[in-house]
Amino acid sequence: MPEETERAHPINRKEVLERIGGDETFLKELLELYDEEFNTKSQELEKAIQEKDFQTIREAGHYLKGASANLSLPGLREASWKMEQAGQDQDLEVARQALLSLKQEYQRLREYLGSEA
Repeated sequence: MPEETERAHPINRKEVLERIGGDETFLKELLELYDEEFNTKSQELEKAIQEKDFQTIREAGHYLKGASANLSLPGLREASWKMEQAGQDQDLEVARQALLSLKQEYQRLREYLGSEA
């Protein structure tokens, strides 16, 4: 996996556009939906970590991993995978670190998309 080149941008625009037939308007709609879902899931994760709800940690991580992969968001996909694993392993410290990574990667995506506008 070309980890270094993927890290350069929070989204692999070429890959995701190929997946959705090159439709920029549709991509914008998908990213708006992702934005809403990310905010909901990150709140769920904060609560789940406080409550030591490992099933929710795993499930929310899994959901975000899939959504991130579908939109070619490598950093968010990786952080989501770590969250899913933390839930599976019942590791609160890894879950806390994964949540921090998720938020950082999400902010990186928002800044990147904002700079494109």
